[in-house]
This record gives sequence, structure tokens and C-alpha cells, in this order.
Amino acid sequence: MKKYVTTCAAIAFAAVSSAAMADVVAFQSNNALSTENLGSFTGTLGWTYLGGSSGQLTVQITNTSLPANGGYLTAFMFRASATDSLLSSSLITTSDSDFLNISGGESAPPFPGTWSGGAGLNGDFLGGGSPVPGLGVGASGTFVFAINSTFVSSISASSFLAGPYDFVVRFRGFQNGGSDKTPGQLVPAPGAIALLGVAGVLGRRRRRG
Repeated sequence: MKKYVTTCAAIAFAAVSSAAMADVVAFQSNNALSTENLGSFTGTLGWTYLGGSSGQLTVQITNTSLPANGGYLTAFMFRASATDSLLSSSLITTSDSDFLNISGGESAPPFPGTWSGGAGLNGDFLGGGSPVPGLGVGASGTFVFAINSTFVSSISASSFLAGPYDFVVRFRGFQNGGSDKTPGQLVPAPGAIALLGVAGVLGRRRRRG
């Protein structure tokens, strides 16, 4: 009986420890910082610490651009700005085989700096050729990356959205040949939204008083 209880306790502890190493955050496009204000998206970032210097990032992203304007999501790149510059990334699985790995060190003008990795048509962020193989309006894709970093144990899902340009998305193929580059941002938690609403109500009451 004692052995059984000990085994159960060990399993429960392992489950709790495993859960503590993984988290998921929701994100959305920050159109105020986009180059043309044409493309928009939503999604989730899932992070799992695998031990040592290894982790796994899962990106689920949906093209939410206006249907009337068309447009295809053709690439995205990310970085964890709070960690070392040697963070490396490699695409290991994807729901869309048209997207290939984008190596670290690539740039995304006009946004500053370089990125740790990403995925895009032909393995390129700026791209060329037909955008049609990309994610059309309403379409979603899931991409899993192997991450390696000296400070990987201190990374969380939100680390990839810590700065205003830590996650950037490329759109092409809008009406009249338009394109866009749009950063991502964290979606405020429901509790934060509620607090903002309460603050607004209290502010109005103070002004009335």
C-alpha cells in the first residue's frame, strides 16, 4: 500500500512539474504599428521547456484580414528579446508544407533588428512569386519549432511577444497588389480587460463628482 501511495505521489508531482514547464498565450495583430494597415491575424503561442538548453515553440496563426480586400499570410518571424542573442530555431513540423524554415539572423525592414527564426513561403520573409500558397483569409496554420538557448529555462510563451516587434507577420496579394508587414501583441487577459472597464467607470464617476 505504501509503495502504491508513493508511486501515485511521484506521478502527481511529475504531472505538476510538467505543467509548470509549459504555457500558452493568445496574440493578435498590432495594426497601429503595421506598415500599411491591411493585414490582421490572431493566434496562440505555446511554449514547452524540454530540459537543458532545449525548448519547443508552437505557433498557431489565423489570417483575419478583411475578406473584401483579400490578402495572404505568407511568412512570420519571431525572437525572444529578453534572452541571449544566440537563441536558435528550427521548424520541425507544420500543417502547411508550403511554409519552410526561415533561418535565424534574417531581417524584416522597416522593423529594427534581426530575428531568431520563423516560417514562410520559400523559406523567406520578404518573398517573391505567387502569394496564393500562403494562408488566405480565414485560413489557419500550425507550426512547431525546436528552440535552443543558453537561457531557455527562463523563457515563457510571452517572451516572444515582450517587445513591440518580437513577432512580425508578412502579408502579400491584397487587392491592387498591396502588401503589409504587421507586428503581433499579447491579447489582454480577461481579468485585465475587466480591470480596465472598472477603472473607466470609476474615472467617469470622479469626473461627474
